Amino acid sequence: MELTHRGFSVVILVLSAITLVYIIFPLSTILTFLDPLSIIESLTRPQVWNAFILSLFTATLSTSILCVFGIPFAYFLARYSNFRGKFIIRVIVIIPLVLPPLASGALLLGMFGPTSIVVQAFPGVEFTQSVFGIIIAQTYVASPFMILASQAAFESVDRSYENIARVLGKNNLQTFFKVSLPLAKTGIIIGIIMSWVRAVGELGATMMMTYNPHTISIQIFEDNAIGGLTQAVPGILLVVTLPILVIVVFYISRKNKGQGLLRLG
Repeated sequence: MELTHRGFSVVILVLSAITLVYIIFPLSTILTFLDPLSIIESLTRPQVWNAFILSLFTATLSTSILCVFGIPFAYFLARYSNFRGKFIIRVIVIIPLVLPPLASGALLLGMFGPTSIVVQAFPGVEFTQSVFGIIIAQTYVASPFMILASQAAFESVDRSYENIARVLGKNNLQTFFKVSLPLAKTGIIIGIIMSWVRAVGELGATMMMTYNPHTISIQIFEDNAIGGLTQAVPGILLVVTLPILVIVVFYISRKNKGQGLLRLG
């Protein structure tokens, strides 16, 4: 039995090590393309920084939109579960997560393209080839991360706390903001971070909706097509470094409050 236990542990450790190497190795290979002079030259290009700043701006707006609409929707899925068709709604929520990004972009073009009903209903509004188109694409592909993470967070909240609040005279709105939301905030914050990072890195759907102006992902795609991976490395470094910094800062801030959220070590 002891030998079996050790064998199982060895298998788990080996598989875990292989998985970790598989994740880290592509990041380490980027170092082989590092040419300090080329990187400095590329980082001074205004196109790279304009694309990066635009991505941060649009991702922040997209995530804000998801907070306004996605969090209440997640609460609805978590608390109002006794109705027909909930399974279908869950499947619909997951669609942007499982669709290829280009397919998502094609669907969005069908809804917001030049000949669509939406465009005809709002003449003069540029839904494609504009910042608005970027926000539409980012919001669509990032929505499952916000909704699913928030739903799981609300489902983890003991309903007895909400019932106690109602017994004490709080209405549903007060209970949501004073009890449900604070208790679920950890999972919701994770959803916000995941949605924001996903929006920053979005490529396929954004290319279909808006190729110009460039987001950082489109800029990386174009740099790689024109000058190879060496020219694209600066943009890649920005995209890789950003989520790492966000997670580390968030982890440190939570740890300092004595509420370590992400178990990084």
